[in-house]
Formats: sequence, C-alpha cells, structure tokens
Amino acid sequence: MVHIAADLPQFIQHRELAAYEQHLARTAYAYGVDLRRAAWLASSTLGDPLMRVVDRRWSRLVQSLEEDTLRPLRKAPPTELLEELARIIQVLRAPLPTLRLLRPEVAASWPAATALGTTKGGIHWLVLDLDRIMAMPADERTFVLGSALGHLQCDHGAIFAAHLLAERSGRRRWIAPLLGPWAKVAVFSADRAGLVASQSLTASLRAAEFHQREVVSWMPKPPDFDERRAALQDFDRSRLMTRRRLLSDENGGGWSMAPPGREEELDTLTRKLAAAFGGALRMGGRLAARMDGRGRRAAKEDDAEQTQGAEPQGSDDAEAAPPPPPGRDRAARADDVYRTASEAEPSEAAPSSDRASRLERALRDAWTLARCDQRLTRRLGLL
Repeated sequence: MVHIAADLPQFIQHRELAAYEQHLARTAYAYGVDLRRAAWLASSTLGDPLMRVVDRRWSRLVQSLEEDTLRPLRKAPPTELLEELARIIQVLRAPLPTLRLLRPEVAASWPAATALGTTKGGIHWLVLDLDRIMAMPADERTFVLGSALGHLQCDHGAIFAAHLLAERSGRRRWIAPLLGPWAKVAVFSADRAGLVASQSLTASLRAAEFHQREVVSWMPKPPDFDERRAALQDFDRSRLMTRRRLLSDENGGGWSMAPPGREEELDTLTRKLAAAFGGALRMGGRLAARMDGRGRRAAKEDDAEQTQGAEPQGSDDAEAAPPPPPGRDRAARADDVYRTASEAEPSEAAPSSDRASRLERALRDAWTLARCDQRLTRRLGLL
C-alpha cells in the first residue's frame, strides 16, 4: 500500500510540467497583445480583484447551471467526439477540460462550444451543444473545438464566466464595457488555435463565419469577420503552420505543439543516433565475424599439419591444395551482408533528408509570428 503523501511530489511535478508545456504552446501561436493584456488583468491591482469574483462565485454558478442548463453527468458524449477532443488536446498541448453538455431546451441561448473557467487556470470547463457539434462537417467541428480549447489554454475561460455571471445577476451593462477589449483580442488567439487544429484555411473561415452569425445575448460581441479573415490568412502563412503541414501525417497526427524549431532538432538528433547505433552494430558484426574466421582458420591449419606429418611424402592427397577454411567463407558472407545493409542506408534516410530540405525551403518564404502580430495590431489600431 502506497501512502498518498508519497505520490504528492510526483503529482505536483506533473502539474508543473503540464502548465509549462501549455505556456510554451500558447506563446508559439497566440496573439501577443492578448497574452500581455491577460497577464496584466491577472496581476494588476484593478483587474485581479475583479476577476477573483469569478472564483468566489464559481460554486454557486455551477449549482445553478446544474439545475436549469446542463444535462446530467450520466449522459456521455459519443466516443468519436471524445477521440477527436483527445487528438486536438495532444496537438495543442491544451489543458484537459471538464466536458459538460447543454440541455436541448436552452441550447439556443448558448454557443455551440463555450469555454468557462476560473482565474490562474484553476478550473477548465468545455460546455457543448451536442446536436450542433455533431451536425457540423468534420473539418469545421475540428476548428470549433480547437478554438474553444485555445480559449482555455490562453486563460480566457474566466472572461466568459464573468459575462455569464453578470447576465445571471443583472449586471451585464457594467461587465461588458470593462471586459470588452480583452474579449475582442481573445478571439484572434482562439481562431489561430482552431486553424492549427484543422490545418484547413477554407474550413476555418467557414466555421468562423458560422460563429460570427451566432447571436448569444450574454456573450461578448466578436470582432468583425473581415478582421478575423485577414488575421487567419496571415497566420496561415506563418512558420508554425508550415511546420504543421509538413511534419504531420495524412490524418493530421504525428505532430504536437513545440517551441519553434524543436521539431527539426528532434528529427536530426534521431537520425544521428540511429546512424551511430547502426554503425556500431556493423563494426561489431565485422569484428566478430573476422575473429571467428581467424580462429577457425588457425584450428584448420593445425589439423592439416598433423595430417601431413602422419601421411607418406609421395601421397597425392598431400600434393592437393587444401580447401578454404570455413571461417573465411563465413566472414566473407558477413561482410557482404553488412556491405549491402550499409549501401541501403542512404536510400532509407532519403525521405527524412528530403522532408528536412522541403521544410527548410518552405520556411524561407514563411512569416514569423511577430510579423503576423504586427499586421493584426495595425489593422486593429492598437498601436
């Protein structure tokens, strides 16, 4: 039996590592103005007490939602949806949320996917309208789910929870003007997360346009669709999306969010280790085969000398040439096998080197994240 105190340090280390990975992931794609504003809101003397209200009233909010908005927990979503969520979470390095479903009679007053939470990433909720989510095309559904997970990853859940609390308490006319600037820039980071998850600009634009037409009274008003379209088109030319398309497989897997350039380093390191390990195996095999051949040849020569000393000098068998030692044939065959394997290695490594060269050429024309942020900031007039 293991005491719970023995597992506590390991649990804390896993939590810290997951939080660090989420931080690196969101800095790789999120809008810089959004991250700076969120950091100010979470640490300023004015914004922190305001957002702490969400933490204090979260339990009462959950209790009221259980009574009139959410389905019981025994209603499980389809396995297909859970598998897709797991894949997107792995790709984005997003936090694992608590998944809740809306009741059909109140689903019209909610978005298809809503991110709720508390401050400092303490609680993450993903509230879904199951009927609308499953009715979407697969690529558009991926964008919507990725966008909602991007909100949670960038700690936007508390902003939407504050709007929901204000709507239920009748104070929305005070909260909406205060948190409007934060909610506006948060949409651009979420759109980028959806594009990273779906990889399709066309599907992302369709899903973003559908989200723009959703009219929900208590949710903050999103920015104009023209601004969202231009921001997605710019981010589609970024280096992150270039790596995403070239390093993932046909099904969109085999890739996860990492610091810029880390994918190429890991790929190069893997190939170097494989080449070194293969070379050591070949060298060891050659040495073992040659040593075995030399030992057998020496034993054969000793036997031949003893046989020649016992036979008469004029024998025909003594004049015949001795057969080649079997150890030499074995060493020659081993050398041929390893030579064939070494000659086949360049062709096997060709796909990796070709992918690396294609990635290098594509990154020359790709945009940096700073350039995408600068163009968006100028269009929004935030300079």
